[in-house]
Amino acid sequence: MKLYKWTLMLLFFWVAASATPALAQNQAETTTTTAAASGPEMADVMRQDGKIYIVVAVLVTILLGLLIYLISLDRKVTKLERELRQ
Repeated sequence: MKLYKWTLMLLFFWVAASATPALAQNQAETTTTTAAASGPEMADVMRQDGKIYIVVAVLVTILLGLLIYLISLDRKVTKLERELRQ
């Protein structure tokens, strides 16, 4: 049951992470005139240079690392709890 829960959470985070760059790119393409007038220039420059994808990749890597760490920590705690019960 726990494996199913963690697999479902991992699938959710993967879908959310893969959809975020695509949504950001589409929104920027449709509102280039509005963004130039009122949006941050740094984001436009990073998007033009392709560096925004590096930032997104680093963030996804960090979040996946945290998720893997939490899963392993949960397994260790569950194992200790089982040993205490016996």
